[in-house]
Amino acid sequence: MTTRTAVITGAGQGMGRAIALRFAQAGIKPALVGRTESKLREVAHEVAELGSEASVHALDVTDDVAVAQFGASLEGETVDMLINCAGDWLIALMRDTSNEQLDHIMRVNLRAPYVLSRTLLPNLRRSDNASIINIGSIVTAMSVPTVTAYTAAKVGLKGLTGSLAAELRPERIRVVMISPGPADTPMRAAASPGIDRSILVEAETIADTVHHVVSLPRGITTSDFTLHSMRWE
Repeated sequence: MTTRTAVITGAGQGMGRAIALRFAQAGIKPALVGRTESKLREVAHEVAELGSEASVHALDVTDDVAVAQFGASLEGETVDMLINCAGDWLIALMRDTSNEQLDHIMRVNLRAPYVLSRTLLPNLRRSDNASIINIGSIVTAMSVPTVTAYTAAKVGLKGLTGSLAAELRPERIRVVMISPGPADTPMRAAASPGIDRSILVEAETIADTVHHVVSLPRGITTSDFTLHSMRWE
């Protein structure tokens, strides 16, 4: 039986790490992508402890040259899943948000998934049950103040997901966005120090959900959806 491969961005911590470990438990080989090699190596070690193996690819997903080189390194290989999990957060009033901050949030949360999906599409087409999973945010379903740049990027990602899903439907390539509510991750902890963790979704729960979606039979998909604690209002 051929081992399935998943490229996971933002794999050094939080949701990306949890997804990598969940996939490893299921016998899926994770290709770990992130900016900090030391963090990726730690996750790869955790994967090895589960009896699997992971490849490590330290790169910035907003760097077009690095992404192109990464794609070239996978030329001719099959990628069964692309999990666009890398992201960044900004809490600021619009009046206090600089153009540079806006550009960064857009590049990480919207442009990078677009470019990575396009780059790895030839590899995904080699799979017999390919998936692109974009990690969104509950801000696509509700309006929250002081996150205008982040919301704009994630709503854009929702539009990208829907359009690409329609484009790739004839090829039976699944494209889905999963939008968690507040999640128990380092990014959330940094953005909201002191938050009540009982209202957060555990990263492992999100990972289980991602695994379920990519495990659907070929030709079966689901609509984009949110995932949040019933204690969160």
